[in-house]
Amino acid sequence: MVWENWVQVKEASFTLRPLPLMFSTFLFAFSYFIQIWAWYLITRKLEIALSIRETLESWFYSQLGKYLPGKIWLLLGRFYLYESKGKSKKLISTALYFETVTILFAGGLIFLASLFLLDGTPVLIRGSQTGWVVFLLLMVFLFLHPRFLQKIMNWFLVRCRRERVTLSISYVDVLTVLFVCVLAWLIGGIGFYLFVDAIYPVASRHLLFFTGALAVSSTLGLIAVFAPAGLGVREGALVYLLAHLLPSPVAVILSVTTRLWMTLIEIGLIGVVYMFSKVKKGRQ
Repeated sequence: MVWENWVQVKEASFTLRPLPLMFSTFLFAFSYFIQIWAWYLITRKLEIALSIRETLESWFYSQLGKYLPGKIWLLLGRFYLYESKGKSKKLISTALYFETVTILFAGGLIFLASLFLLDGTPVLIRGSQTGWVVFLLLMVFLFLHPRFLQKIMNWFLVRCRRERVTLSISYVDVLTVLFVCVLAWLIGGIGFYLFVDAIYPVASRHLLFFTGALAVSSTLGLIAVFAPAGLGVREGALVYLLAHLLPSPVAVILSVTTRLWMTLIEIGLIGVVYMFSKVKKGRQ
């Protein structure tokens, strides 16, 4: 697409503004720590929490697993790290389940909000479809109730020949974690918008749509277990969504550069945590 529309690409108003780029990188990196906060809240409620330092290390180190085919390696990595600290296998599995569910639901809520609230954007939801969206939102909050989550989880566990679990998290706890996950998506989405705006100017009124586009494309990448780190799936979804606002070849370029930018941030944060851990252990 880029090659066939090269003339359009050459005429595009690409630029590079270092300060907005640095600020966008800081914001996006900060969103990872908000996600870790959500994970820490879950582990505290289930009484399997580690220290802040160990939580940071286990969360970031486990992220390396998502670059392998099948998302199971990300989960297994953190499962192994917590199990090595003597934590209950059943509670670790429950915590991972809650984290995945709340991240997915939070991403979907952000995307739906972006379609409703953004002016001047080609909205995918119109007229009579609004009622269905409201119904879906109500169903989301219904299924987030611990009783329903427990039934769904046990349904999967029984079919995997695993022992049933009893969830000890209240509905308020679930909504609190969901709120933190939504906050993580919002901060990350703002960082993403600023990153795009730093290399290709985009009107500020589209900020929420960019946030929703990042949330839904990342969510699809997370669901696609066959794609390491959602490679290809996230980019395809992001191109489709951004093409509503930008020329398609420009959307392709931005999608690829976003992947590189996000990967560098992840690897950089993992490296910083690793070096900090080594220095900390060296002083002890």
